[in-house]
Amino acid sequence: MTTNTQTYNDVNQNQLSTEAGEFYQRAMLQTLKDKVCFLPYGKAAMIPRNAGATTSWRVLTLPGLATTAITEGTTPDGVDLSISKVSATVSQYGAWTKLSDYIDLVGLDPLLTDVAQMFGEHAALSIDKIIATVLSGTTNTMMAGGKANKAALTAEDTLTAADIIAARNKLVSNNVPMLRLPNGSMGYVAFTHPNCIKALMSEANGPWAAFNGGTEGGLAAFQKGEIGQMYGIHFVETTTLGGFTDGGSGGLAGKNTVIIGADAFGIPDIEGSSKPEILVFGEGNTENPMALYKTVAWKACFAAAILDEKKVLLLQSID
Repeated sequence: MTTNTQTYNDVNQNQLSTEAGEFYQRAMLQTLKDKVCFLPYGKAAMIPRNAGATTSWRVLTLPGLATTAITEGTTPDGVDLSISKVSATVSQYGAWTKLSDYIDLVGLDPLLTDVAQMFGEHAALSIDKIIATVLSGTTNTMMAGGKANKAALTAEDTLTAADIIAARNKLVSNNVPMLRLPNGSMGYVAFTHPNCIKALMSEANGPWAAFNGGTEGGLAAFQKGEIGQMYGIHFVETTTLGGFTDGGSGGLAGKNTVIIGADAFGIPDIEGSSKPEILVFGEGNTENPMALYKTVAWKACFAAAILDEKKVLLLQSID
């Protein structure tokens, strides 16, 4: 059984025109760009086409500081480099749906536009979930309230400004480099659940309002889609990080917050294939002899890998 499958930029009488395909592709990618949280902060590595599905990054460890003066005319000893290798293998991800035969796929149909935009959001959340799962697996963890482990958490251990200060201190103490924030400054990025942001905003006498008030960080920031910042940490709301149900002695539920520095995780890319594309399945499918429907799909080749554990900090708090 043969299925006639063609991508959005193929042209024949049963497929989208090039112009229409590009329109739907733009609609999907614009929605993805607006919805995706983690992807912009990954360090990309290209995989040449037909060169396999695995790529790697070299991670250099900072050598000891040069604090001894050089003796005049004498070349000092060289430093030994510590280089580790991190590899990742891409896999295909995607989804598809049927559209019934009354839809004219050659024209710019409003329903197909809606589907393309919906798939943009679906692809964004799917990709974010993949990255969130990888980052949540870091071995670099800390608990709210300074507790030693999840079993020691209590109902009072919601996310607080003190936890953010402690997290920042751990990153800075480990010489984790900052990255450039959306506002142009340097800092760290915290991905967290809306419940955790609510806890920070609602903290009695907490500093959230002081950091995010006024014209620079208040209404204007919300209008740009930025949730806020504290102590040089930029917060991004996401529901893809998940949480836990085994906190405290009674099995308390909690949420994960992941804070990253520069080059914390990597994203392989086979010549741009990590960017989702829209595909339209043709009418020549023998399983659809009366052309009663067409199908629309998105597909991407993707993976994510932590490049340096100390650059990814998992902060866990009670919901």
